[in-house]
Amino acid sequence: MNERFVDFKIAKRGMNQQKICIVHYHLNAGTMPANRRIEISILLIISILISAAIGYHYYEISGSAIPNKNTETTGLIIPLYFDPNGSWDYLLEIHQQFPKVPIMVIMNPDNGPGQNFSSDYLNWTQKMEGLGILVLGYIYTSYGNRSIDVVKNQTMEYLDWYHVNGIFLDEVSDNASYGQYYENITDMCRSTGAEYIAGNPGTSVPSGITKYFNITVLYENPGVPPAANISNIVNGTPRSGSAIICYDIESLDESTVEDISNYFSYVYFTNYGMPDPYESLPVYLCQEASILSNR
Repeated sequence: MNERFVDFKIAKRGMNQQKICIVHYHLNAGTMPANRRIEISILLIISILISAAIGYHYYEISGSAIPNKNTETTGLIIPLYFDPNGSWDYLLEIHQQFPKVPIMVIMNPDNGPGQNFSSDYLNWTQKMEGLGILVLGYIYTSYGNRSIDVVKNQTMEYLDWYHVNGIFLDEVSDNASYGQYYENITDMCRSTGAEYIAGNPGTSVPSGITKYFNITVLYENPGVPPAANISNIVNGTPRSGSAIICYDIESLDESTVEDISNYFSYVYFTNYGMPDPYESLPVYLCQEASILSNR
């Protein structure tokens, strides 16, 4: 491992590790006594082991937190597939009104991070993360057929431009034979600093796929699935790792939301339907958050 490589990789992971990297550089320069170099080398090894054990953040973002997979609360997973406007302010108001309801949003500037940096998206990402909202960047995988290098480049753009907390991988295959692909993709994302990875097959998938994601969207369809079908949809995936997106729901029924949230830790219901169910926030978003807050 050469010095330049160490400097680049560790500098990405935080100021403390960057300082360790600089010490390592001087050790190799041979400017210290042998016994001193040995002492600092031992400290370096211990520091690296501790960092590996506790994990790291690509960026330190105050106020935000990775969801606890053991949480009993039910949160909102919200596709923000439209440019920032007044409804984004409304979303922040909802979050402040119902702070007990975790919110995960998926930003999607242009079917991915887009061709160019947007200061508007960065400002909004910082606002949301500052309030504890988890922000994921949208990337599609073409059901396991998209180049990992392309996904890596887009992941890095989301991290460099917008400092997102993680990545939302869309168009996830439901075929177990693609397990290795998604293992490689998620390992790559996490190695760059995108700690939280959501996958969206939009349907039931085997554990050989879901095990690589922090959370998996197991249903993305119009209407609410019949209660008798939910066990097949979940297919053994624990509640803490399951999410559901229901669109074209004209009005919200409290008992339906409560029943669904028994099986999914993140939910989203919207009145909008095809061809663009994510053109805006649902008209009943406040009611949706209120129901979840009272569970």
